Formats: sequence, structure tokens, C-alpha cells
Amino acid sequence: MPKYSLPLLIIITVSVLFPPVTMARQESIRHNHFSDDSLYLYARDLAFAGELEKALDAATCLLNRNPGYADANVLIARIFAWEEKYDSSRAYIDKVISVDSCYHDALSALTDIEIWEGNYKSAVETAIKALVCHPDDELFLLKKSKAHYHDGNLKEAGETLDYLLGVNPDNEDARELEKLMSAPGYYHYRESNYLLGGYHGEFIEEPFSRHMHIGTAGYSYYTRHGPLTGKLNFANTYIDGTGMTRYPSLQYEADYYPELSPEGYLFINYAYSAGTIFPRHRGAFEIFRKLPQSFEASLGMRFLHWDETYMFYTGSLGKYYADLWFSLRTYILPGDEGVSASWYFNARKYFSTADDYAGIIIGFGLSPDETLADLTDRVYLKSTSIGGELSKGIGSDYLIKSSLRYGREEYQDSSYRGRWIFNFELRYYL
Repeated sequence: MPKYSLPLLIIITVSVLFPPVTMARQESIRHNHFSDDSLYLYARDLAFAGELEKALDAATCLLNRNPGYADANVLIARIFAWEEKYDSSRAYIDKVISVDSCYHDALSALTDIEIWEGNYKSAVETAIKALVCHPDDELFLLKKSKAHYHDGNLKEAGETLDYLLGVNPDNEDARELEKLMSAPGYYHYRESNYLLGGYHGEFIEEPFSRHMHIGTAGYSYYTRHGPLTGKLNFANTYIDGTGMTRYPSLQYEADYYPELSPEGYLFINYAYSAGTIFPRHRGAFEIFRKLPQSFEASLGMRFLHWDETYMFYTGSLGKYYADLWFSLRTYILPGDEGVSASWYFNARKYFSTADDYAGIIIGFGLSPDETLADLTDRVYLKSTSIGGELSKGIGSDYLIKSSLRYGREEYQDSSYRGRWIFNFELRYYL
């Protein structure tokens, strides 16, 4: 049997009879010296500092002696939610709401929990209930808008955000969400009516001087599914300084962008003219779809009719990367002489909103989206073009869109000419 000194025997005996106080026990003893409010603030500070286990111990200790302390229940609920233990989190929120269904912090935490777990519709419902208890509360308006946004319901998200900014235009969190919602990667339009005026000009000098001038006036009405725009286009072409017609030719045009879902929308266009400058009929139909990894694709058609009808098939693939957008589009025209294919590349740099951007356009071949009077002579001839575009909002009421392009085109075998194309549009939002 080993021999022990007397001091060591005393230490062993005391340790067996009186075990040392554990760190957890020491914390529990220390918690008893706090008042309820001081202990809650202590637990909250620990939680925000990332000491979740210690914060949970302190908050639990508080509830053990005061089960009805609402803020401690909410704090524990948030801690469990941060750890993705959502069912446990809701159990603590339910304790508070069962006593006070309008408790602000509990409803705020519950809205966050639903958003974090991806239950966006439930988050919207919770925010609506909270707004019944707390009308025009900026926090719940913001959370409601965020929930709609994450659910892909940009229309409702935008309406709620506009209302919030009406309550407080200086709400910084709302302004940040506004920038996010207006960023590239989402089909976006201002949900308000506007008046528009525009100008389109084409200028060539070979084999004779030919200038086309087109003016546009229109009105866009925001329907529940998307904007519907009516336009009146009036044009005349001057050859060697002489107008082709005594009066401008008129064209009646309509655009519609109905939203099918948060992931897709349509582009529908039709125009009619009885004049000699525009095609008699022009139309377009295209479906756009968001894809994973910030891609967007489309498929559609264009048709133009003078004495005969030209049917183009088109498709595009776009990619959003940060505040940049890249797109490649093709136009395919089957015909008796074969298939004519055109390619257009577009790159844009976005700034503060989806309305503010600058871009470049490079084209190879014919585009039916341009206004052309002599299409029949140039379907199978070669052309290249390059240009730039700019869109800029001015305040909240005005938007300017403009572009300038230069092209080299074959107007007959082995003979080329230059063509300048200029576009300008001004919108006034009502």
C-alpha cells in the first residue's frame, strides 16, 4: 500500500467529501447576483458577442426564476434560430405570443425565423398581423417587403417598399433594399404610368444621300400583369434632300410585357401602317425565363410584311455578373435562297438602379428590330455594326434612353456604305 503524507491525505479527503465547484456552477452562482433586467442585458450582450452557449445559460437561468420574462424567451428563440433549430425557436416565441399576441419583439423574431427558414409566405402573414397591431411600423414594413422579395414577388415587394419610403424617405435599410431590388438579375420595371416621346434617325450617303426621321409619342399604362404601351410613330424619308411623301407616314404600335411568374415574362408587340415607309404589319412574340446561376434565356419570333412576309426566329442567352450583364442574340431567317443568320452581342454596366446603365452593342447581320424600309434588298447581304447605349434616370420623374450605332453594310455585291443610327427616348412618370 502506497504511503501518503498527511497534507496530501487531507487534500484527498476534502476533495472527496466536498467536490470542487464547476465552472457552470460558478456561473450559476454568479447569475444569482444579477437582477432580472441586468441578467437579461448580460445574456443579450453575450449573444451579440457570439458567446451563444454562455448567453443561453444566462437566459435559461433567468427563465428558471422568472418564466414569464418575455424578452428572455425571445432571446433564446433567436439563439436557437441562429443555430437553425427552428422548431425549438418557435416554441419559445409561442410562449410569449400566447400571453400577448401583439408583443413587438416576438413578432419581429418570428418574422425573421420564417424568412431564415425560407417560409416567405408565412413571413408575410406574420408581418401583416404585426402591422395590424403596429400600423405603419417601419420594421415590419421592411420585413414584409423583404419576404415578398425573397419569394420572388417583386410587385408586392416594391409596393410595400414604396409605402415604407412614403412613411420615412430617410430609412437607410429601405434604401438599401431598394438598390438590391433594382439591381441586375431581375426583370424590373417601374410600376407606374408614363408619357414618352422619342426620335429615331438613320443616315446613309451611298449610293445616294438618304435620311430617315421618325418621331414617337406614346403612353404606358401599368396593368396588374405588366406595362402596356401604345405608341404613334410618324416618319418621312428624304432622298437627296427631297421627301418621299408629302405627309409623314403613320404607324400605330403596342408593346406588352405580361409577367407570367417571378421567373418569367413575355414580350408582345404589334404595329400597323398604311403608309409607304413602314412595313404594313410588324409583330413580335418572345418568352423570357430566369435560369440558375443568374442566367436568362429567351425564344421567340419577329415578322415583317411589305409585299411579302418575312418570319424571323430569335433567341438569346444572357448572364448577370455582379453589376454587369452580357447577352448574345441571334436572328434566323429561312428563305428560298437559304438561311440567313445574324448575331448581336450586348454588354451593360449597371449603376445605382436597373434604369441606370451604359452599354455596347456589336452586330453581325440584319436585325428585324431596327426600322428598315429597304429590307427586301438587303436580306442576304452582309453588314456589321457597333455602338453604345445609355439609360439614365433623372430624379424620380424622368428617364432618358439613348443609343448611337454605326454600321458598314453591303447594299449590292461587293459595294458597301456606312449607316448611322441614332435613338433617343424621354419618359415622364406620372
